[in-house]
Amino acid sequence: MQQVTERVPGAEAGALAERIAALAERRRDAIRRAFTRLHPVALGCGVGAVAALALLGGTLLLVMRGGLRVGANLQALTSYFPGYRVDVAGAFVGGAWGLAVGFVAGFGIAAFRNLALRVVLVHARRSADRWRRRHLLDEI
Repeated sequence: MQQVTERVPGAEAGALAERIAALAERRRDAIRRAFTRLHPVALGCGVGAVAALALLGGTLLLVMRGGLRVGANLQALTSYFPGYRVDVAGAFVGGAWGLAVGFVAGFGIAAFRNLALRVVLVHARRSADRWRRRHLLDEI
């Protein structure tokens, strides 16, 4: 920044320096927003709530519709969720299972994303440090 403003005369140099500083601050804010960590408990609760409502609502909707074979596709979930049935009581058991499985899935996604982000940032920082050491004499 100093090299650029040295070539610009007087008041224009101050305005240019302010614009460059504002641009650098906007860039830092954009990078900070892009690399913000996800909160695992918050994402787990959100995904769990959506999964619970979907399973509960879907089961109750099928029970209200009725028919010969109520929820034939949802019957497959009885293999994975003990206590789940396609009836009113089973809908609430399924909602609890949906909450639990959704929470674990959301927590795992957030934790994996945060870990991957940390690995990428450590690699980027090490690469930048190597580049600075390699070009140290260029800046003197």
